[in-house]
Amino acid sequence: ADAFDERLMRELCACLLAHPQLPRIVALRIGGNDLLSLLGMRRPRGMTIYDTPVGDVISSLVRVFKPAGFQLTSPVFEYFEDEHTLARELQRDLAYGLCGKTAIHPCQVEMIERFFQVSDEDVALATLMVDGSSAGIFKMHGAMCEPATHRRWAQEVLARSRQLQGKLGS
Repeated sequence: ADAFDERLMRELCACLLAHPQLPRIVALRIGGNDLLSLLGMRRPRGMTIYDTPVGDVISSLVRVFKPAGFQLTSPVFEYFEDEHTLARELQRDLAYGLCGKTAIHPCQVEMIERFFQVSDEDVALATLMVDGSSAGIFKMHGAMCEPATHRRWAQEVLARSRQLQGKLGS
């Protein structure tokens, strides 16, 4: 229930940052069904988690934990035969900067992996943003790019790309 209180989440974030085991925290998992349960609810069919009251909680958790350097993983999607809604939810997961999603059925794995792959386009753009060779503001792939404000995104894209390359190489 504390997850519904942003002040308490800021206190938890501070405690985690002060904890000696901090380097071992790979990601924090958002338990969407656990949060809905506290409200006496279940996600309706055809709706993403973001279409429920838990969507506001996810926004709050992202605002609290991402600036502090924590990665967050998205809630599971329990309707494993609804690929359309899963795809919409995965788009939102990525837009919120979440780093992964737990599959509850083998048929979900391929789609989840496909959505979390880093495109060659994003790797090229991220590389330009962090290597220091680009202008202060430039255009690429039809978008304005500003390394000063997009650098952290670029670093996360490159880190995710390296992690995925490591998994493919093993």
